[in-house]
Amino acid sequence: MHISDIDKNFKIESKIENDNLIWLDCHTQPFVLTGLAADVEGRFLRLPAELMERTRPDLAWLAKQTSGARLRFRTDSPFIALNATLPSVDLMCHMPLTGSSGFDVYSGKSMVMFMAPVTITTLQFEKLAWLSQPADDDGFRDITINFPLYNRVTSLAIGLSKDSAILPPKPTAYGKVVFYGSSITQGGVASRPGNNYANILAKNLDFELINLGFSGNAFGDSEIADYIASIPMAAFVMDYDFNSRSLDELRATHEPLYRKVRATQPNVPIIMITNPVPDIYCHIKDDENPRLDIIYATYQKALAEGDKNVRFINGLTLFGKTERDTCTVDNLHPNDLGFFRMAEAVYPVLREVLR
Repeated sequence: MHISDIDKNFKIESKIENDNLIWLDCHTQPFVLTGLAADVEGRFLRLPAELMERTRPDLAWLAKQTSGARLRFRTDSPFIALNATLPSVDLMCHMPLTGSSGFDVYSGKSMVMFMAPVTITTLQFEKLAWLSQPADDDGFRDITINFPLYNRVTSLAIGLSKDSAILPPKPTAYGKVVFYGSSITQGGVASRPGNNYANILAKNLDFELINLGFSGNAFGDSEIADYIASIPMAAFVMDYDFNSRSLDELRATHEPLYRKVRATQPNVPIIMITNPVPDIYCHIKDDENPRLDIIYATYQKALAEGDKNVRFINGLTLFGKTERDTCTVDNLHPNDLGFFRMAEAVYPVLREVLR
């Protein structure tokens, strides 16, 4: 007997025809949901509810979008199904629904399936995939489900074989790595969640991802800086440049954000990254980039004060030297190639500081 047999509120409406399928809510143990703030109501929020109440409304709204959220577990089920409900589906002219509102599923490091709404009126959708990837010697596979990059999630149920077992995921090799930045950090405009550069890095370096990318709203807000500084982390990626509304605002917030994190976590590695497209979007030459100068000044001052756990990445290197515009949709937001190149550029730096 299952709880849905005696409580209809737990019943998942499904059109998938499989008599051996059982649905489980994603909050059920031993599933492990990461990348989200704890919430007594079980909502999918990237910031604590009390912080959302006192921060800017735009930030609070973006915090409901689930970029970086991941569900992890191990199972010997021969298939996996998802059944998701979203409160709404919005179209963007430069981002497919598979990225903004879709999920993707990995077995180990291999993508198994993606699932997304077909139209903006499709608020509940589901999909099943058979798992052909090799299992461990014990017959179990490591499953990771990436949540939508630019949408809210009302519910998610996982469908597995009734005869299968579910185990907690293996511990990650490293603790939390926090990414703070703009729409690019949030994942605009990857074709699916797993292709965001932060997700690619989390997969390949095996850390717990915290994505605090806030589209158009990475202003270095004081309360956000305080929250970031309070998170015990293995590394902090300050992918924060482009959204500052002026040079004065960037100058007034960038170094204080670094110092708040450093004050609470004296040894945590901090990687500072600048805008990847000053040339093709802003038409700025590298030697005439005042935003880069401000961020580099924070880095240089930290070095001068003896901080050995800071790193700097010139954003101009992130897309490589050739076909740079091919890495974007609109000369600004990365496509999948752009995110892949970003991950390649950040990977050796992040790997070095984590080790």
